[in-house]
Amino acid sequence: MAIAKVWSIAHVCGHTVERDLSDKSPDKRAGFAKWLKDRDCTECFKEKNRDEFEQKRREEEAKELADAEVYEQRSGLDELSGTDKQVAWGRRIRVQVLAALYEQVEEGEKDEGWFEQTVLQPARLIGTARWWIDNREFAAVDWPELLAAGAQSDDANENLAS
Repeated sequence: MAIAKVWSIAHVCGHTVERDLSDKSPDKRAGFAKWLKDRDCTECFKEKNRDEFEQKRREEEAKELADAEVYEQRSGLDELSGTDKQVAWGRRIRVQVLAALYEQVEEGEKDEGWFEQTVLQPARLIGTARWWIDNREFAAVDWPELLAAGAQSDDANENLAS
């Protein structure tokens, strides 16, 4: 008789789940099934730990936004317009993009003048979070052209009129 691949696990949370253990070698399945019985099922584990994971995610986002604020102040970047969620996301993207472009200066490929003129000056004019979000997938090599176009865009500069 072959060792079962699918085991019925009665978890401590009270749920019974059919679990495919075929990814374990036959001699490890019984021990793993016993170990699983002493734990909550996946759904209960997620539910119990959701607050902890959510808190950690919020803390990471708060740190990223604090870092972004320092970078924005140092670089003369204005607030972005959009919903609160868009602004938070757009700010993080903007700082990540600018930091990635600054690596070219750090590596000696470009100089500070290039960064100020080609990157920072147009970036200062792009005031909508949506623009940064919409363009987030482009490669670093494309950003100088995108920034130049974005600085000329009425849509990207809508917060400068207010």
